Amino acid sequence: MAIGGTAQSATLRHCRAALGDRVLRLQEEPMAILKGLYRLGSLVVTTFASGGRVSQSIRYPALTGSSPGLDCRGEQCRMRQELDVRQWRSVLAVLAPVADLPARSLLFFDDYGEPVQQMAVAPESGGLAFEELVCAMLHPDQQQLGCPLAVRAPHRPTGSLMDWERRWSQSDEDAFEELLRQVGDRRQVLYQAVRDKFACPIRSETVPSLLSLAAERATPLTVCTGNRGVRLCLSAPWSSPRWQQGQCHLAHNGTLISLDMGRVASVWRLRRPGPGRVLTALEALDSEGRWLWTLSSGGDEDAWLTLLGEALIQEGRPGALFA
Repeated sequence: MAIGGTAQSATLRHCRAALGDRVLRLQEEPMAILKGLYRLGSLVVTTFASGGRVSQSIRYPALTGSSPGLDCRGEQCRMRQELDVRQWRSVLAVLAPVADLPARSLLFFDDYGEPVQQMAVAPESGGLAFEELVCAMLHPDQQQLGCPLAVRAPHRPTGSLMDWERRWSQSDEDAFEELLRQVGDRRQVLYQAVRDKFACPIRSETVPSLLSLAAERATPLTVCTGNRGVRLCLSAPWSSPRWQQGQCHLAHNGTLISLDMGRVASVWRLRRPGPGRVLTALEALDSEGRWLWTLSSGGDEDAWLTLLGEALIQEGRPGALFA
């Protein structure tokens, strides 16, 4: 399979090697397949991200619309999932285990050959619904996969410092997200340019201190991560962080978030307007200034600011209050 000048992900290479045997290619209609997931019973849904991955044990709801989102609330938790299916392309069905991919799972890739989400049917669940969905959506070509697009050149933000700060300070949440989308892969350029009251670098040691303190006090936190096709935000009182080979694992009621701390090159404190007050968040970027994940309030902004004030390590000074 030609790959058009872009490196294949390891997951795509494994699937290509098993294509037509343990892996089948499905039609490139991800929305139609997503709408059939409710029939599969219990699923383990894994969302892939540059900064780690999120695994959830859920029953997929019946979807409507062309760009669906999920908003699920529990007694102590909330999950918000925004899907941009315009970025989804190839769909593969894994019939038997391939590398670390489980049997009876569906794997979605974006235009650049990177995995977006994986839906694995839980044992003793779904009956023949998985096989029926695969047969109904089978692609006529089982010899090759589509060619991923070449990797895009980094987006270079345009605009003056004064314009950036004006838009930052006057924007609501949607407008702020639009500003971040416009700087794309070069967020760090924006953060380094604006004054500290907007974005300020902090020591990465703040993160484990903050997560441990939040778990000790059972204070809910919101963790946001994702990729080109999925943005996932989960609010919950997370377990104490478990560290394993550079991975930070957080768990809550069937959800496991694994953050790859080895990819974190910088952590930033961001402040932006919110409903009636300024909202504060921590954002991790990789070595090229690209977004990895965000930590923010789980609903009680005052409790979140108290945690930050006690855990923050800013400019080498432990415990510096900024709120």
